[in-house]
Amino acid sequence: MHAVQDGRWTWAPLASGLLGLLLGLTACGPQIVYDLTPPETPEGRVCTVQCQSSAALCRQMQQNAEQQCQNNYALMQQNYQACRDSGSKHCVMPPYCTSLSTSVCDQSFRECFAACGGTVTTRVIERK
Repeated sequence: MHAVQDGRWTWAPLASGLLGLLLGLTACGPQIVYDLTPPETPEGRVCTVQCQSSAALCRQMQQNAEQQCQNNYALMQQNYQACRDSGSKHCVMPPYCTSLSTSVCDQSFRECFAACGGTVTTRVIERK
């Protein structure tokens, strides 16, 4: 069986036969939990492994894009500062990078998982 928590994939047996995908771990607000029941067929289980691989690749691509943005921002910031130091009044401050969410990767995984014959059930846990 497969458990997903905080965007990391690990195979672990679960007594209930359900798989938990935890998302939205924040300091406040409700926590959304996705219970994943794997497909019954061997082909379905192989399919979900492919979903897992695709989701991991998606997350890596999001992280790479964010890192590239940060690198570009640092270079643009240096150019901006050099422009300011030269006394020019036409310097343009570079835009900040926005943090890319991996939620699209998680949503695609759940859709893929369901298309493989698995079941995805959503629960909301209220935090106190």
